[in-house]
Amino acid sequence: EGYRAKREESLRRLAVKVVMNRVRSPAYPNTISSVIYASGQFTPAINGKVARVYGGDIPESCYQAAQAAIAGETNVGGATHFRRAGNHDGLLIDHQVFW
Repeated sequence: EGYRAKREESLRRLAVKVVMNRVRSPAYPNTISSVIYASGQFTPAINGKVARVYGGDIPESCYQAAQAAIAGETNVGGATHFRRAGNHDGLLIDHQVFW
């Protein structure tokens, strides 16, 4: 597995934690589906990539990250947003900023 594939998998695991922070926040919907399919929020959900992944080979590490996030484990603090690092302050992890 190349660097890019490993990096993308790592970012997916971090995104799961952001989604769960939103589910737990009163400022967002309280279901995973409602959070990821909210208008303009998670491009992979909106463009159909999430639906395609459900039918494919999901790495075990992604399942483990999802289970850990659902159980409350996080390495992004209370972050409810993330994007490529640039014009926003926050926790920087692998060229992404979380806030």
